[in-house]
Amino acid sequence: MYHVVIADDHPLFRRALRDALYDTGQRCDITECETFDQALEQIEAHQPDVLLLDLKMPGNSGLFGLMRLRSEYPQLAIVVVSASEDSSIIANIRQLGALGFIPKSCSMEHMTEALSRVMNGHLSFPEFVDQQSSAMTEKLASLTPQQLRVLHLIAEGALNKQIGYSLNIKETTVKSHISDIFRKLDINNRTQAALIVQQLDVPD
Repeated sequence: MYHVVIADDHPLFRRALRDALYDTGQRCDITECETFDQALEQIEAHQPDVLLLDLKMPGNSGLFGLMRLRSEYPQLAIVVVSASEDSSIIANIRQLGALGFIPKSCSMEHMTEALSRVMNGHLSFPEFVDQQSSAMTEKLASLTPQQLRVLHLIAEGALNKQIGYSLNIKETTVKSHISDIFRKLDINNRTQAALIVQQLDVPD
């Protein structure tokens, strides 16, 4: 039996995903979440097999959430669901390690087929998607889970002391992480770091 977490803030689309999972014929234990924080709690508590992740939901507004999940839970199979069908965004989603992409405009049959492919160990992406992701996405993928947490807090305007308190690490360790982040991303300051995180946002 698969344990699947559906993370989407739209009840009707959660219902559609639940129905599509049933239509795959696979036995599934399904948990539904409407915020990114709830999804993190469920993943930590239950170690699910599959996560169906909406890119635009409370607590997550783009690719940063996917990046964090792939870094912290590399064994988790993630399928992204999104209203955005921009080929460059989908290419980045693939580069960041998701196993599939389901556009919210697709039919129930397509949704079921995509889920079936992923649950049988295959990738499921639209044929039109360019294989080339952005250079910055590749650089971001090199960050460790802790570095991603630090980067996110930098983007929120947190000072080194606040970052240290939030992550329960020494301020000297925070400075070391920031130095490594700047080196890996080839940037020089916190403003550039915040802009990079903003660019990971996905338009409605």
